[in-house]
Amino acid sequence: MRRLVSLALLAAALVFAATACGPKVRPTPIKYDEDLAATTRVAPVAGAPVQRPVAPPGKGLRTGTVTRARLAAVLDAGPGAFLRQLEVAPKLTADRFVGWQLVQLVDRASPLFDLDVVPGDVLLAVNGSPLARPDQLQTVWDGLRTATHVSAEIWRGDARLTLDFTVVN
Repeated sequence: MRRLVSLALLAAALVFAATACGPKVRPTPIKYDEDLAATTRVAPVAGAPVQRPVAPPGKGLRTGTVTRARLAAVLDAGPGAFLRQLEVAPKLTADRFVGWQLVQLVDRASPLFDLDVVPGDVLLAVNGSPLARPDQLQTVWDGLRTATHVSAEIWRGDARLTLDFTVVN
């Protein structure tokens, strides 16, 4: 009888351990902000949207040209090689993803080094497309192969700026 009780307790402990340590299953899929817009209706907020002033000129270029060959060389190296040249962190406002905040430029030979970007800048979009998820980055990356311009929307503190470069042959 004692052995039967011990076996029952051991079996109960194993079942508990297996369920407590097993894989965690999310009963509903993760919802991204753009998915929420299609399923929920939010009442409009009274008042005009906050307009950010244009940031004063900084250390580098905001406009100009980039050759198709130089752009192709960066694209051929892949997103991983490009992302190794800088350190970024997600920028959240009220627990919502806003953009990628530049922590530092790691490589002085980076194509970004001559641009008007400084640590603390928040990249919102490239050519009008957000970069919140890896698939969005890949879509933008692939689109740059045939793009006629490269435009980046950035917040710098309470100000906004746009980097806009024309792709030339």
